[in-house]
Amino acid sequence: MFHSSSALFLFLSALLTTANADTAMADTECVKGAIVPEGQDYSDWPELFRLTTPNPEDPTMANMDETAGFVDPSVLLAAGVGFTLLDPTGFTYPDKVKEIPWSPPVNGTNDATLQELRDENDYQYADIVVVTAYNAGYYEEHIHAGGDEVRYVIDGSGYFDIRDVNDEWVRMKAATGAFISFPSGIEHRFAVDESLYIQAMRLFPGSGAPDWSSVPRSEIHGNNTARDAYVDTFMCGIDPDVHHDHGESHGSDDTSGANGRGLFVAGALAMVASSLALLA
Repeated sequence: MFHSSSALFLFLSALLTTANADTAMADTECVKGAIVPEGQDYSDWPELFRLTTPNPEDPTMANMDETAGFVDPSVLLAAGVGFTLLDPTGFTYPDKVKEIPWSPPVNGTNDATLQELRDENDYQYADIVVVTAYNAGYYEEHIHAGGDEVRYVIDGSGYFDIRDVNDEWVRMKAATGAFISFPSGIEHRFAVDESLYIQAMRLFPGSGAPDWSSVPRSEIHGNNTARDAYVDTFMCGIDPDVHHDHGESHGSDDTSGANGRGLFVAGALAMVASSLALLA
């Protein structure tokens, strides 16, 4: 009897050690967002700012929250957003009209820097679109599950609203020359500005047909492969649409589970210790 109780005590002690290790691992805090190197030059970036309200009555207006000041570009870089400033002046593009698909004209004046970006990222497909009115469909918050969103503003301007890793809106005024990339799974929306005109190039990687399909945030429900991958990569696996009701996170779930196991095993150890005392 004494030997079997001792064995049980040792077994439960091992369980307690494991539970404590689980708790220590769960307590390790995950930092949201990609690592952004310090000392970067953001002089080419446009002004970024917060909105006065999450859903502006007129999205074509700036709707800037003056009290919040400007947002540092590192906030969007941490969310996986890329930005490069190009100059389309002097190169051959359609004059204020769309062209689907689009290829650099053989006898045209073409931008070597743009071509270099395309080659580096395998952007084999390109087309040019024109938007001349506010489109409510573009402004519905959504993700692209089929691939990254890449846009190059050739003429005109508009607003991209992009969620940061804390699920807060950041508004970017995308003017002529803005070359922007959003990772698949990031939530965003678009509106023309008060000029009601933008001409932009859409680019897509690979040799297959481009997938421009979008999934509204209201339809994701924590069950979308592209969104899940983005959340795991940039948001420590904490999807605000899944966890916001209970203030939960994957980390807190693991911690509570580990704590629960620790309390259970500790209680069991106390009972065994009492039994051993009686047998002594």
